[in-house]
Amino acid sequence: MLEQLKKYFDHFHEAVYIVDPNRKILYYNPIAEKISGFTKEEMEGSYCFDNKLNHIDEKGKKLCFDGCPLQQSIRENIVTDNMVYLQHKKGHRIIVHVKAIPLIENGEIIGAIEVFTDQTKKPLAYDNEKINAILKYVDPLTGLLNRLFMKYELQKFLDKRDLQEWGIIFLDLDSFKRTNDTYGHLVGDQVLSSVANTILNFLEEEDFAFRFGGDEMIVMFSKATKESLIKKAQVLQALINATKIRDIDDDNLTNISMGLTVMKNNSKISDIIDIADQAMYEAKKEGINLIRFIENK
Repeated sequence: MLEQLKKYFDHFHEAVYIVDPNRKILYYNPIAEKISGFTKEEMEGSYCFDNKLNHIDEKGKKLCFDGCPLQQSIRENIVTDNMVYLQHKKGHRIIVHVKAIPLIENGEIIGAIEVFTDQTKKPLAYDNEKINAILKYVDPLTGLLNRLFMKYELQKFLDKRDLQEWGIIFLDLDSFKRTNDTYGHLVGDQVLSSVANTILNFLEEEDFAFRFGGDEMIVMFSKATKESLIKKAQVLQALINATKIRDIDDDNLTNISMGLTVMKNNSKISDIIDIADQAMYEAKKEGINLIRFIENK
């Protein structure tokens, strides 16, 4: 059966991998390689609880150890359907829709098939044609928009959009100087790049993300309220906290302070960034990995 399935899934348009009852990966198809960054040689023969894909939910819960959809399908003989965040080989997070299906032969469960599809909504300003047109406005390390775009293009872009309110998050890595001092600037660059990729994969079409300077980044969510912005910040914080550099066991690499505010009609973007910046520094004064909101009056 397995060899027949391999021939079929090699040409499947979704990512697929197959495990035995002990969750050993027996097969990993080309689309799974493309989405995850891992080759079949790296995946086949390993176990899903080796945690290469490192599935988490939006609260940061590690599903490979508690709540694994494949394990539930095998144990209960049911089809499971979930939205999870896998960790790309490069370290950033990608949202995927996961369906796990028991694999049955002669009435006996012999494993499970996991099918997953990339649910990332690529932000409008990041599609290929637009990137080529505004390449000078893109930070080369992180792929985020830079301060030149904020200075010369952002207001014009916002004026073309019929959007009433924007949620602003000003975020700063809490231990970035320590990361550079301890592990070197190349690792520091890896951290910035991985965090930025996690942010980019979290954005909706109308959203923006910028590298403001150093380890400071700004995220703008369209049509935001205080409540929706806080919820997005909490999910994004969990994803960034779970963004790691492989082979470095240090939980402090991606702790972040976040300052939040909502931009309303007729507000100047520079004034709103100042408010979000102030909220971020209030979070830093109180500790690490905190989120604070200041009302834009």
